[in-house]
Amino acid sequence: MTRQTAYMTEMKDITGYSHYLAMKSQMSGMLVFDGHKATSEETSLRQECRRMSDRISLELSVCKEEEISLLLECYETMYRLGYSRMPDRRFIDTHRRRILDAWRRGNRRIAESQVYEISEEARRELSDRWLAALMEHGCFPGVTAYENYQRLALIMRENLDKELGDDADNAKHGWYEHNRVGDLSTLGSMILRSYRRFVGSLFPVILGFDEKMELDNRILSELSTRIDLTPHDRAAYRMALEFNKQLAETYQ
Repeated sequence: MTRQTAYMTEMKDITGYSHYLAMKSQMSGMLVFDGHKATSEETSLRQECRRMSDRISLELSVCKEEEISLLLECYETMYRLGYSRMPDRRFIDTHRRRILDAWRRGNRRIAESQVYEISEEARRELSDRWLAALMEHGCFPGVTAYENYQRLALIMRENLDKELGDDADNAKHGWYEHNRVGDLSTLGSMILRSYRRFVGSLFPVILGFDEKMELDNRILSELSTRIDLTPHDRAAYRMALEFNKQLAETYQ
């Protein structure tokens, strides 16, 4: 195994285990703030989330700039779960600035969706061009399928009434139809993850609650079987599927 391969494996382990801990915490009731006394499972999970947030903090100091975004997302989740408070804003802003500065220096391994999400300044720069691409093509030509769905997930959440007026919702419906996938098994695991994020942005304008949940469950069922994902990732998707079922029962 090369050093690069070993590092990528470690990254997958970090992100997969963080995903697992987040879902385990949700299923355990750790996110229910009803004043209940923490169970032994919750206490153990909180300690493990702290350990992971500390580990990711160290990883952020040495990782490549294009890897900051994913690690930072894991770090924020693990820190909030482990310490029951928000992480230091200066720490987060420092690493976000690293992403933005590297992108401005020409690091094109940093996707536009990464800077759009973290910087209002970048959002202003990119939004008109993104919207123009969608109005002409219905998608983002010239980018990977993964990045296409990442951008769609972000733009679908935007209020476009100012830009498109009464046609905003119709435009979003059109973009959904243009980019929807019937056979989920045809998508690679990373693309399917990005597609799930896109689907999550469709409620309530494009999809109602039941439609969105049905599609999300199909995606989760598919992801839970993918052998190229880590065992922790697959377990997290199985828990997410169970959580969705419980949520649907609550709203019946």
